[in-house]
Amino acid sequence: MQGFLGTRGDIIVDTVMIASAALPFLLFIVIHFARKERYDLHKWSQIILFTVVNLLVIALEVDIRYGGLKEVIEQSQYYGTDTLTTVFVIHLIFAVSATLLWLWLIIISARRYPIHFRFPHKKYGYIVYADLVMTTITGWILYAMAFAG
Repeated sequence: MQGFLGTRGDIIVDTVMIASAALPFLLFIVIHFARKERYDLHKWSQIILFTVVNLLVIALEVDIRYGGLKEVIEQSQYYGTDTLTTVFVIHLIFAVSATLLWLWLIIISARRYPIHFRFPHKKYGYIVYADLVMTTITGWILYAMAFAG
């Protein structure tokens, strides 16, 4: 099914891209919940965002492998180039590290909340945030190279 962003991407890719663009802003709001001491809302918002983001990533991976998206990517002028490979590897590093660190932070925080909450949660939260922003930026570069170029 054709996407809605005007590229060769399908609806799943375009949905993932819009969600990734919204993610830094949504996380900013969720961080604001913690600053306003609305910790339960912060916690559950993080869990929901993590779950939705990872379900979208799974849908994207299935789409690439089984939905014919690989053939669409092969039409890109960048397909098979060192540039695309480099951007993909950088994106993968950010995406995997963000996912693992975000999951770890959710698990360790949920176990310790509301008592024994002395580890540097805020510091790790900002690292996850930066990692996710870089995942978004590199994901959009990949999208442009694979589907618009």
